[in-house]
Amino acid sequence: MEAWKSPENVIFWLFIILIIFLILLFFIIALIKVSYKKAVEKKTALFDEKLKHEQNLKNAIIKVQDQERKEIASELHDQISNKLNLVILNLNNLETEQDDFVKQIKGDIRKIIDKNRDISHYLFPVEIENIGIIFTLQDLSLKYRTKDFKIELLSRSGITFDSKLTEIQLYRVIQESLTNTLKYSKATVFSIHFRTYKNRVILVISDNGIGFDAKNINKGLGLTGIETRLSSINASFKIKSKPNKGTQLIIAV
Repeated sequence: MEAWKSPENVIFWLFIILIIFLILLFFIIALIKVSYKKAVEKKTALFDEKLKHEQNLKNAIIKVQDQERKEIASELHDQISNKLNLVILNLNNLETEQDDFVKQIKGDIRKIIDKNRDISHYLFPVEIENIGIIFTLQDLSLKYRTKDFKIELLSRSGITFDSKLTEIQLYRVIQESLTNTLKYSKATVFSIHFRTYKNRVILVISDNGIGFDAKNINKGLGLTGIETRLSSINASFKIKSKPNKGTQLIIAV
């Protein structure tokens, strides 16, 4: 009994107890880590699922909006424009002494038809489904060209897109960027440049306007809509701008 209480035995058993305590502590820490990891993974999975649900919801909203725009644009083109053209044909067959008055009416109707066509095109660029985004943008560049403002369109041959949805969303982004440029930038040149890099299509939209501090972007300037549309086609983007240095929107699809 006295031998058990000897300093050597006491130290030995204290050492054994310490080892057991450390082993238990190790298992407790490992168990806590595993539990924490599972909790984090579960929370991350729920967060990812929420993001996925929100993204799917945004995509569905965009799809519905575009479908509604398409139907309205088709209605404007097929019904209103066609009926107005029919009115012009009837006026051509109208024999009257008031020829100048008839000509004025025909001129006003043609202006309405042109405006109707512009609204229809803005709502939904039907041409993209038929001739693609590049040729549609060529028409856009001619439409907005003035002596003080021009649109430059550059595109390498052979560029293709995986779907018409991608082309439509990119066209929408270009439209929104052009609107922002005309409203805020005081630019004289608006550039649209398509190229390829590592099996991806790169779209660079830029202007030579007054620019802004890219660190303090106001998402109210149409940027929220741009971000949502690009997210719907899994495109990444970044904005480069400095005061008095113009603006660049770089998109990778």
